[in-house]
Amino acid sequence: MKLAAYVALLAGLAVALALIASQGVTAIATALGALGAGVLLMPAVYLPHVAGAAASWSRLFPPDRRPAYAVALRAMWIGLSSETLLPAATIGSEIVKARLLMRAGVRGGDAAASVVVDKTVQTMVLVAWGFIGVGVLTSTQADSRIALTALIGAGLLAAGLVGFVLAQHAGLFGFLAGLAGKAVRASTWPSVITNAADLDAAIRGVYGRKINILRACLIRFFSRSMLFAELWLAAYLMGQAVSPLEAVMLGSLVSALRGAAFFVPSGWGVQEGGFVLLGGLIGLGPDVMLAISLALRARELMISVPGLAVWQILEGGAFRIWLARRNAGHSKGT
Repeated sequence: MKLAAYVALLAGLAVALALIASQGVTAIATALGALGAGVLLMPAVYLPHVAGAAASWSRLFPPDRRPAYAVALRAMWIGLSSETLLPAATIGSEIVKARLLMRAGVRGGDAAASVVVDKTVQTMVLVAWGFIGVGVLTSTQADSRIALTALIGAGLLAAGLVGFVLAQHAGLFGFLAGLAGKAVRASTWPSVITNAADLDAAIRGVYGRKINILRACLIRFFSRSMLFAELWLAAYLMGQAVSPLEAVMLGSLVSALRGAAFFVPSGWGVQEGGFVLLGGLIGLGPDVMLAISLALRARELMISVPGLAVWQILEGGAFRIWLARRNAGHSKGT
């Protein structure tokens, strides 16, 4: 898995660098320079999306075992930061989020089930915005082949989502653990299979609270609109005319592309290529679109670097506590 993530990351970076080189660093730097200190405004526009994502995630817990919002917000921030800066793609970030919740006292089953269903909610919202983006693209009377390609892509993402949801209801993790158990045949594996079956039951329990799933989807849907506002702001500060509908089209379809290419860390190359392709449909040159993409990358750094720093501080504190307990235990033994 790590090797595949590194290969995907290197390939994505190569594509992004090739696009930048093809347009000329000077032209892109000029467009990006027009943004100036305005780049500092972008995190302020993005943060409501993070707050909304944490509120959406919180809806997925049993009401009597729901973690404090501050705990969920911190875990969401650090999870998004690890997803952005570490070559573990999206899977690793979900593990980070679940671990942070468990360290805060949340039951392991609740934490694991919540991140699985939250990933499903994220994909549902991506699909919904993707189809909206296709609708906006079609209304601009753009190249019908591009619109059809976008529609097929959104449809495939929706089909994958349906399959994932059905697999969760059918006991995906218990099934996978059973298959692995036949190959491993270790004496401890029955407990792994039991835990996987418990996770499947916890996931089905989350889906059983349908009103909470609906609330989570609605919160995510509206909070995600801040990403389009951020894109519009970047273009505006660069002196480029992008309408709100065009910002929705660009943001939703590029986000859907990144979601479909989840195996590419941070969507490197995917985001840049998507912006260049779609920007041309509304009259924005590749240099401008690459500058906008780099501006969004700069915001990712401003949000994610502090997030990883906080994570390392938390993990360091946990290690020191463990080491102190271990040394105290040895002292009692002697």
